[in-house]
Amino acid sequence: MSFSLKLDKSRVLRVIIETLASIVTEAKFKITPKGLTILAFDDSRICLLQLKIKGEDFDEFSCDKKLDIDLNIDDLDKILKRSTLNDSLEIAFKEADNKIKIKLQRTTDEEKKLTRTFSLALSENEIENLHLDRLYEIEYNTNWEIEPAFLVEAIKDAEIYSEVLSLKATEGEGLLFSSIGTIGEMEYFLDLEDLRSSNINETCMGSYSLDFLKAILKISSITMNLEMGLKSDYPLKIIFKLENDCELSLFLAPRVEHEEDEDDNEDMDDF
Repeated sequence: MSFSLKLDKSRVLRVIIETLASIVTEAKFKITPKGLTILAFDDSRICLLQLKIKGEDFDEFSCDKKLDIDLNIDDLDKILKRSTLNDSLEIAFKEADNKIKIKLQRTTDEEKKLTRTFSLALSENEIENLHLDRLYEIEYNTNWEIEPAFLVEAIKDAEIYSEVLSLKATEGEGLLFSSIGTIGEMEYFLDLEDLRSSNINETCMGSYSLDFLKAILKISSITMNLEMGLKSDYPLKIIFKLENDCELSLFLAPRVEHEEDEDDNEDMDDF
């Protein structure tokens, strides 16, 4: 079994892997003749991520049979950071080798091609084969599309005061982002006209860890559109529509308050 892919410019995949590496250590790569899916969740099982890239959206792509490989995202990120944003990127895998090969190629001003090749062993830890069906089956009656910059502003404003971003969607009104801390509080309101589109059929709210939300700011530079879904006591759903027609889904479990620990979190096992 083998696969290979090529991007004439490494920028998009480099930014995606850098974003994933800020949240998770390892990830499962699922490759089929139709494309690539990357699945990962953090050690605390609060944040779950899924990246999908169709085979046709690579400059070159081939896969002879469906296969799963587990990789250390931190190590892959270190390799990709050795590229410039305009380097071409090739990744290849043969089952007999038990490692992936990464080729970075750059054309200089003198039209010379500089080629570097790296190899990366597969992860020794077998990563759980995640099934997202239950999460995708959740019916979110509150959905909207938003300018990526608006979410970036809300996250940066909130972290002045707290490690938690609270979000409330009110039917017929709009969205309220807020954060409360010992030094004060922040509120950031967007009415329905500020949204690209909205389908807010009920009022709902939730509070979410800023540690994970801050990590996704890295991907805002390649985000073309942002879709969000909110349901009280359920994970926040964010769908990033990226350049090269890539799609990154993030499910973030809500924070819940218990009498003995006001900063506790739900995890994905509860959904």
